[in-house]
Amino acid sequence: MKISILGKILILGVFLLGVLEAKVTASLDKIAVYKGDRVTLILKATGEDINFPDITNIAGFRIEGTSSARQMYIVNSQVTKSETLKYSFHPTKSITIPSYSVEVNGKIENTTPLTLKVVKPQASKIGDDFIFSLKLSKYEAYAGEAVTARFKFSYKVGTNPLDVNLEKFAPKHFWIKELSNPKPKEENGYIAQTINYLIFPQMAGEQIVENQIVNVATRDRRTNFIRWEKILSNQVKIKVLPLPQNIEVQGEYSIKTSIDKSELKVNEPVNLTLTIKGFGNIDDIEPFKLVLDDEVVYASKPEIKNFIKNGKYGGEFTQKISIIADKDFTIPSISFKYFDIKTKKIKEIKTKPYTIKVKSKKKIAPQIQTNSAVKTIQLPPKIIIQKENSEIKFIYALIGFTIGAFLVYILTKKSVIRKDDTPIQKKIKKAKDDKTLYTILLPHCQDKNLKDIIKDIEENIYNNKENKIDKKAIIELFEEL
Repeated sequence: MKISILGKILILGVFLLGVLEAKVTASLDKIAVYKGDRVTLILKATGEDINFPDITNIAGFRIEGTSSARQMYIVNSQVTKSETLKYSFHPTKSITIPSYSVEVNGKIENTTPLTLKVVKPQASKIGDDFIFSLKLSKYEAYAGEAVTARFKFSYKVGTNPLDVNLEKFAPKHFWIKELSNPKPKEENGYIAQTINYLIFPQMAGEQIVENQIVNVATRDRRTNFIRWEKILSNQVKIKVLPLPQNIEVQGEYSIKTSIDKSELKVNEPVNLTLTIKGFGNIDDIEPFKLVLDDEVVYASKPEIKNFIKNGKYGGEFTQKISIIADKDFTIPSISFKYFDIKTKKIKEIKTKPYTIKVKSKKKIAPQIQTNSAVKTIQLPPKIIIQKENSEIKFIYALIGFTIGAFLVYILTKKSVIRKDDTPIQKKIKKAKDDKTLYTILLPHCQDKNLKDIIKDIEENIYNNKENKIDKKAIIELFEEL
């Protein structure tokens, strides 16, 4: 049935009269939401002069976003404005939104109070068009122990969602690591996609992984509009057992060390490599500190390589430590304590000690040659008395002037001649790579001018960085030392 032009005008007129009669209104974009969902309060006023109240919170919940819009109407040559303000917030419980006062054309108009319900999430179930579920590999674990969290999103064959968006998975008191995921597959009339995570509980006690949300976009068959739907997973609980006091690492591990040399020269570094390998929360191992009385110790930042083997999370912890000494010394045994998952006891593993020999520089004593067969008889100095004359004085003066001029020339020449490079400067020039340069500079790691340079070289060697090393600047630093 077609509507005539007159009919359309009458409908528009009724609409405008309705707008003008309701000077102030309040509404919500949703009347029921899940805990923490976004809600928008909409205040609308119609008139020539409109003043909205200053709203900073709604029933105690902070305003997190605002927007506004204006429209103009002309009825019987009279111009009327319509203004809309929107306030967004995230409630965590059911609330009553109070009445608000809006000044319109000099009069106070009050809105009607509104009720907003925060409902308990309902997990999806078998038979729904969309199913979202969560399972854990174990529901009792020690603090720091790896647990596999396996989400499965399934949709009925034929529903064809346009888009699927999993909200960020970040449960409280857990450290998260995302794993690789298999391709979707068909099972029991559904297309199923699995999303896998490793979760590491950080706090002892009963911990809850709340309902997780996946947003699904579909096309409405009647209106052809796209609509979004929230699909919730089930909630799970896990019992987290505490580790013994002062122990932060659990699992199964082995430890070993190696050195690059056992004999060295004075101020030449020996490099110790410490390796811990095994399964467990290896990322929580703290860097080791080697304390020696008379030696200089320089420890690099540890490097951890992770892996998953037979469904278990593990890795390899590597730390390099350089030691410089001027006499023989011993690298002591290094110990590492952790909670053994199999035996349920604290276990301590140790490395072997190393004895390091330092070759001291040989001092050559001065040799005094004597010959008992030769006797030296010192005679008294011979005194020669000679009369002075003017010619001799002139010759002496000329000789003195010549010697003075020659000394001035030599001193001047010497001041412009560059000093020869010291042995260490020559070594720096010849260094072909960062590792050679690092070995040369390490004995000087306590020098404040060289500390940052040595750190940059170390990052290039052990962390594959590309820090620029200026050898010319280093050589100039040694001219000042």
